[in-house]
Amino acid sequence: MSILNVPAARRATPFAERQFFRYVLFCISVLLAVLAFLLPARSEEGHTLIIPANDGYGFEECLTPGSQCGLVVADAWCKAHGFGGSRGFRPETADTAGVPAGSVRVTCGAAVD
Repeated sequence: MSILNVPAARRATPFAERQFFRYVLFCISVLLAVLAFLLPARSEEGHTLIIPANDGYGFEECLTPGSQCGLVVADAWCKAHGFGGSRGFRPETADTAGVPAGSVRVTCGAAVD
């Protein structure tokens, strides 16, 4: 069977299917690009600061769990580094990722402009 005997509509079908597939891919990529720009970055939600045990300020006893002044010190530390108030703090008990034991990990809010 020769290509000349095949109706024109049957010959155009693969091209039309490719065009439709390209159109769908274009729409999906535009949608993903718009979502990427509209969604906030999660890395800006909070920041972690490490207060070393031998920093010289002498408030490591204040940052023990259950102390009255712990939240005040954690808030002040975050604000001094340009972040919002603290979300929490906890002591580091093991040497993890280069953080010496006895240090305090403070989680701060988003950066303040």
